[in-house]
Formats: sequence, C-alpha cells, structure tokens
Amino acid sequence: MGTGRRSVCFRAGALVLALLLLSGCSSALAEQGTDVPDVTILLAQNAADELGLKNAEGQPLRPRSAPEMKGRGNPDTPGEEPDYRGVVGYAALQTGWEVSRFNTFTSTPWILPVYGPDWTEQSDDMIRHKTPVLVVDQSIREGIGHKYTGYLNVIRLDTMKETWIDVTQFVTVPYWTRSLTEAVRYGYAIAVYRDKSRWEPIDRKSHRGTVPDGTRVLLCFSNPPKFHSPDKEHNPILGIVFRSKKESESHFRTFLFFNADDLDLIY
Repeated sequence: MGTGRRSVCFRAGALVLALLLLSGCSSALAEQGTDVPDVTILLAQNAADELGLKNAEGQPLRPRSAPEMKGRGNPDTPGEEPDYRGVVGYAALQTGWEVSRFNTFTSTPWILPVYGPDWTEQSDDMIRHKTPVLVVDQSIREGIGHKYTGYLNVIRLDTMKETWIDVTQFVTVPYWTRSLTEAVRYGYAIAVYRDKSRWEPIDRKSHRGTVPDGTRVLLCFSNPPKFHSPDKEHNPILGIVFRSKKESESHFRTFLFFNADDLDLIY
C-alpha cells in the first residue's frame, strides 16, 4: 500500500454517504448496538475501491470492523504487533492532558494533531475527536510496557483525505455511544452530574462533597494507582471538576469519585 499523500475526487455516492455520516446516521446505528455503523463501513469501502487499495496478499482491500482489538497501540496478543491495516475505527483523544489540566474541556469538539508522511505535525490541519478513519498502513514499534508507538496512515472519512495520526489516538469502537462504565475503559468523555443515587461524590480521603446538579465532569479513562476510589462499590467513576472558571487556575481542579447513576454521558 502506498504511503504518500493522495488527492482523490470521490464520486457522488461517497459524498452522499459522507453527508449521512456527518448528519448523525452513524450515531443512531451505533446506539442500536453496531460497533462500527454500516454507513461508515460502506463509506470506507467506497474509499478503498476508488483508491485501488490492496491488502497484504495483493487482493482488493475490504474494510472491516474490529471491535475485539484494543486499539491505541495495545497488543492483543503479548509480543505481537497489532495489525490495524484495513480496520475502520476512530480518531480519539488519548492523553487527556490538553483538556484536563485547565478548565477548557467543555470546549468541543476536541481537536487532535495530524502528521505528514515524514511524521512531522501538520500545523495547518487537524482532526476532530470521534472522526471515523480507515487505516491503510502503519509504522509502529514496541515501546515501554510492550505498548506500540508510532503512526497510522489513514483515510479520513469526513474529508476523504489521507493523513497520519498517532497510533495512541486510534480506537476501534465508538465508545462514546456505549454505557458510561464501558466508555471510561476506552477514553476520555464528558458527563453531566445529576444527584440521583444520593451517593455524594468523594475524594481520595473519603471526604464527601456537594457538586451542583448540571455540573460538567471530565471522565478519566485511566486511573493512576494514587487515584483508586476508597468506595469502589458506590463511587467507582473517576472524574475531574473545576472550582474556578479561569483557565489559568489549574490548581482549582478536583479529582472526585462518582456513582455511575449520577452521570449522563454527553460527549
């Protein structure tokens, strides 16, 4: 498969599918339980056909959904490089640092960098969190903790353009359409707090506090060792809230543990 930039004029059918995708049809299908909506697979197939993409055996590429793959460079089999080529997935924020350090996480859509063929960041282009992509090639290698780092050559299914993204920012399922407890295993998300369970949020020292209804909470997909909930039965979900609206006052952020029933996923 070629790794250079391609400029392709897709026929009207692809544009119609893109409009369907962007209009929300994919979200509706995902909510019905489809890991990658059919319309997204069709759009990816049209892209593969127009580009004449081939698989490793030299046969026409058939884009596929692979929800069983962990994504983000995590090996599915210890010691084996994950092969994302031909997989339809999504660009999705990985570190959360850009949105969690300051009180800016409510500014959506979240934006991720893209890269050129030489893997230098393209300052004149970016990709939105949740954008569907088709992986056509990869350049990754095993790093610390057996996790793979590097870049994926992808076709963006929103613009039909080819680019590179960081492998850690690639997921194989639209986790934001799943239940809250499932979603936090895949990536960062935003939820709205409403006190329904009567289990107030707690901090790491088990101190309970009051959070106003309607507060937006940044959900963290990875819990560092020092962020284990002292009440995993009733308050297992780690989230960040800010007590100041000033972006520069990051020290006003608070890590709290919530009851899952009190959070409604919105992004």
